[in-house]
Order: sequence, then structure tokens, then C-alpha cells
Amino acid sequence: MICQKKLWKSKGLILILLVTFVVLLSMKSKYSSARKAPPTLFILSGPSGVGKDTVARRLLEKVGAKNLKKMVTTTTRQPRKGEVDGIDYHFVDREEFLRRIERSEFLEYANVHGDYYYGSSRVDVESTLSSGINALLVIDVAGVEQILKQKNNFRTVTIFIVPKSLDELKQRIAGRGSETAESMAKRLRTAENEIKKASMYDHVITSGSRDEDFAALLEIYNKAQLE
Repeated sequence: MICQKKLWKSKGLILILLVTFVVLLSMKSKYSSARKAPPTLFILSGPSGVGKDTVARRLLEKVGAKNLKKMVTTTTRQPRKGEVDGIDYHFVDREEFLRRIERSEFLEYANVHGDYYYGSSRVDVESTLSSGINALLVIDVAGVEQILKQKNNFRTVTIFIVPKSLDELKQRIAGRGSETAESMAKRLRTAENEIKKASMYDHVITSGSRDEDFAALLEIYNKAQLE
């Protein structure tokens, strides 16, 4: 009789533990579901030389291709040595690019210095988001302005990396060893105009070290997944 009572107590305890486990699992599932953000277009900008491409690559490596995909820009310029069509850029001729503009195939596009066109494919962005994967665009301020004026049916998070000063930016660009005095002056003028528009972005990162910039970008990305 005593053994039977102990057996019933053991069964009752096991049942209570099972019920508790199921309830907790259900609560966790509901919480996770409620907090899961929809696929998002992350847009990263910043003056030339601020290091946005470097931190973008690190973010892609950190979160993985199943979670975030960088959108490949379409351009009319010729491929440089080592560049691969479809990976570095989508290379098309000027006539084809203009046809795509007429068909509204670009989410944003620009004619750079009157020489070449660059654009972000609307289909690439929308198909990536539709598949449940976040998309990443690394584009200039003019491109972001175009996107923000549109009524798109997807969520965007915009991020701008600003240098601590133009002098520091000048030092970074000079470190490349590829700029003439004229091109340096042109880049700095462009940077000054871009920085004035940083307030239109959702997030502004004041650039420090590469590790600090990456940590700030990763924090923004992770928080966006819970909003």
C-alpha cells in the first residue's frame, strides 16, 4: 500500500514537471514569435574612406548568409582586374541600364560624375526579403534619399557612419596612397555634404576603431531583429 502511494506520488510529480515544461516551452515559443522581426532591408552609408565596406563584410561573415545577404550593385562601367560579374557587380551596357530605368527596375540609381551608372535592383531586394532573409545595401546618401521617398512594402533600417572629423577622414583616404590632391579635395567636399544629411538616418555611428565600428553595427543589427 505504501509502495503504491509512493508510486502515485512519483507519477504525480512527473506529470507536474511535464506540464510545467510544456507551459514554459509554449511561453518561450510565443515570446520568440512575437519578438521576431520581419525580413529587413539594412542600408549602410558613409563618406568614402570611413570604412563602411570593411564593417559590412564583417557583419556578413558574423551573421551568415542564411540571415543576411548583400545586394550586388548593377553598373555600366567596365570590370576591373579580378572583378567577377554577378559577385562584385552586375555589369551591363549603358543602353541596357537605361532600359531598366524605364521599366522601374531599380530601387535607386545614380549617374556618377556623368560617366557611369550605378543602381540597386528592386527585384533582388524584394526577392531576398520574400525568402525570409535580410538584405544589405551599401550605397551613398543620394540613393538612400530616393528609397526613403518611396512607399515600399518592406521594412528598412538606415545606418550612417560618420568620421570624428574631416581631418581624420583625410588621413584615412591619404593612407590608401591612390588619391591626387584634386581627387582628395573632391572626396572631402562630397563627404562634407553627405555628413550634413546624416540626421535622416535611423542610426548614426561615430567612427572609432574598426572593431568599435563593427561592434556598433552588430548591436544595431541584433536589436533590429527584436523590434
